[in-house]
Amino acid sequence: MVGHDVHGEPSEIGQWEPVKYCCNNLPVHVALLHTGKVLAFGGSCNNPDLCATPRPAELWDPETGEITSIDQELGGDVFCVGHAFLADGRLLIAGGTYDYDQKRTIFGRQIPTRPFRGLNHTYIFDPLTERWTRGDNMAVGRWYPTLVMLGDGRIVCMAGLTQNFPWLVLRKIEIYTPGKGWQTLKGAERWLPLYPRLHLLPDGRVFYSGSYNTHYTFPFSLSQFPTSILDPRTGKWDGLGMPNKSEREEGTTVLLPLQPPDYRPRVLLACGGTPEGADAIADCEIIDLSEQEPRWRPIQSMHHARYYVYPVTLPDGSLLMLGGRAGTKGHHMLIPDTIGGEDPASHGELPHDKLAVLDVERFDPRTETWSFLAKMTVDRLYHSCALLLPDGRVAVFGNNPMRGMEELRIEVFCPPYLFRGFRPTLSQAPGEAAYGQEIEIETPEAGDITSVVLIRPTATTHCVDPEQRHVTLEHRHTAGSRLSARIPENPNLLPPGYYMLFILIQDVPSIAKWVRVG
Repeated sequence: MVGHDVHGEPSEIGQWEPVKYCCNNLPVHVALLHTGKVLAFGGSCNNPDLCATPRPAELWDPETGEITSIDQELGGDVFCVGHAFLADGRLLIAGGTYDYDQKRTIFGRQIPTRPFRGLNHTYIFDPLTERWTRGDNMAVGRWYPTLVMLGDGRIVCMAGLTQNFPWLVLRKIEIYTPGKGWQTLKGAERWLPLYPRLHLLPDGRVFYSGSYNTHYTFPFSLSQFPTSILDPRTGKWDGLGMPNKSEREEGTTVLLPLQPPDYRPRVLLACGGTPEGADAIADCEIIDLSEQEPRWRPIQSMHHARYYVYPVTLPDGSLLMLGGRAGTKGHHMLIPDTIGGEDPASHGELPHDKLAVLDVERFDPRTETWSFLAKMTVDRLYHSCALLLPDGRVAVFGNNPMRGMEELRIEVFCPPYLFRGFRPTLSQAPGEAAYGQEIEIETPEAGDITSVVLIRPTATTHCVDPEQRHVTLEHRHTAGSRLSARIPENPNLLPPGYYMLFILIQDVPSIAKWVRVG
């Protein structure tokens, strides 16, 4: 086992709840809906035999624990799509799997002869009706695309393997406008690796972290994927050079909390490893995009090197990093000895991989340091996901270290702030808010509230989550049980859509209420 002995009170290190819930199918993709339920799906779930008959999506209710299957067939396989929330709270997914990869055994080794082929489909999930609808097709198929919302509510789609030969040659970037469908973003053509890590900046541009992150796209070299910023209004890219450690396959990036008055955008780049799965790294870097000449700078490394690392931003502004595997990359390089020689064909509860990292690390953006929290009990390697719930807990899903192995248990973490006594009560808040509006919040602790934050719900897969966004609001105590908080005028800080509104006393958050911004 990779890890440290972590001891302490729950108020210091948090606590994992006993495992009580299980998905029915491998949750390759998860999204927190504004109804409070979690949508989980995996299509064919990394099983080529299911490509023509994908498994249905399902909904998990964290309050009741109930899991329900969505009995609805789709016209394609939604394994390895990209996703982003629309302004009305529906989830847009695009791309997927048209066909699986092919390999031949040559001299005892499996050699790829054709990669995955991407699907050009679009689907939209409505949290209120709990049904899918088919959207307009994209111009090209995309397997492993990334979607990110702009401040005007449109959604940009980048990267992916195409449906037809030569598969890798995809420079086209598309943009989705609700009610109008997809259009090519002219002038913005660019080579990008699969599932590029993208973030919307406060000035309306889209940041790409540089480094490849998931499945290195042969035959292009790392030098062709420098850190860059796209201006979607002009289609122009500005290059910022490479990270100090550019080999970041299966690593992650996070847009750190945006704080008033200047809402300075900083991005954390963490972990990953080399393209052949030979060496995970623990290195971390930060880039401050408010600087005149932004450059990556090294910060304290995590305590463990990790492929597959899953970030969750908490209401108090700190960051959890969960899951991962030391050594080699599991889904290509699984060594039978590391799982105790057990049968790899397993569904539901997987055996422990001795290279799995169960330690949870917490990042403090103020000090740029890492500390340990209570360790997990279930491995979270390839095809895992994690997200913040409205009550302040964190749910963790999945694990698929190789085809035929599917972890279905859901594990729930209670951060330390849930054990620090009294939590503020968010009695009332508006269900909608406009840009620049002063919203009125009612709480018995109005005079003691130290911060008011909005957090966009997660829609994540493969260590990628452009939706993750934490924005602190300027606030003031007005009278009695009322306080006022100001929604920024800039929609690039808060792209339109639903957010979880938390009020905090020091680092202890309330239970969130949903607010639709825009």
